[in-house]
Amino acid sequence: MTSEKEKIIQLLKKYNLSPNFTYGQNFLTDESVLEEMVEVAGVNKKDTVLEIGPGIGNLTRMLCEKAGYVLSVEKDPKFFPILRSVKKDYKENFRFEVADILEFNFSKEIQTRSQSTDKNPNLHISANSESIRKVGPVNYKVVANIPYYITGKILQLFLTAPNRPDSITVLTQKEVAENVVAEVGDLGVLGISVQLFGKPRVVKIVSKKSFFPSPKVDSAVLHIELFKKPIYKIADQRKFFKVVKACFAGKRKQLHNTLVNNLRLEKSEALKILEELKISPSVRPQELSIESWVKLVDKISVLI
Repeated sequence: MTSEKEKIIQLLKKYNLSPNFTYGQNFLTDESVLEEMVEVAGVNKKDTVLEIGPGIGNLTRMLCEKAGYVLSVEKDPKFFPILRSVKKDYKENFRFEVADILEFNFSKEIQTRSQSTDKNPNLHISANSESIRKVGPVNYKVVANIPYYITGKILQLFLTAPNRPDSITVLTQKEVAENVVAEVGDLGVLGISVQLFGKPRVVKIVSKKSFFPSPKVDSAVLHIELFKKPIYKIADQRKFFKVVKACFAGKRKQLHNTLVNNLRLEKSEALKILEELKISPSVRPQELSIESWVKLVDKISVLI
């Protein structure tokens, strides 16, 4: 019986392909993990799904079986023939683009697909078409085995998008997933960035032995259910993250010192604000809750 690893090796040979380490390509050989990702995401025929980095298309095919529509965005053009073969099997509900997800206008593409299927399920309107009418936000889910080296950028892309997904389910580096779900005491910039917009959880730890070629670290399935309504009111996200990042630049220092040294606040002002918020001046950045960060930034925003 041919193992999943052997099947992947045979597929790569068939298309004369090899893993591209520049793009962080490690192919999952345990299909049960992919099945669990689709299940955790709750994908059904009513769903539009955006997949990043489909590669050899093993997750893509599972998504096409379950979802109403799948849009896959692949940066590496070498995988075009494989994705074209997937398209032959799923003509009605699958589309792929060879593009960099960090530069691709996925919101517009999903929106135009929604518009076209409202009129004719077999019609696709180009995202560049001048005939696109303005429609409301389109619900969608992100399910992907993403390149680990751009995990933070990808999460930021979707969490700050004007049209956020309902949920994000990704296979990523274990350490990154643990940083995302960190609690007060270990909370860092990444954890704050995600938990402002949704509730993350680690679904499953995946051994590095479950990949070809094997990476140096273990992985994890991370699921983020985004809040339908914001829990925290932030007037200026840019300023919020400016303050948070400045404070974490002195992670081991006491908060009152980072406010003075990194944000140029007067010491008396910094101490007064912390006293008003009942925050100890000696507290360190990782020990603050997200609610406390929101209140702190709100207080000092007029001073920076």
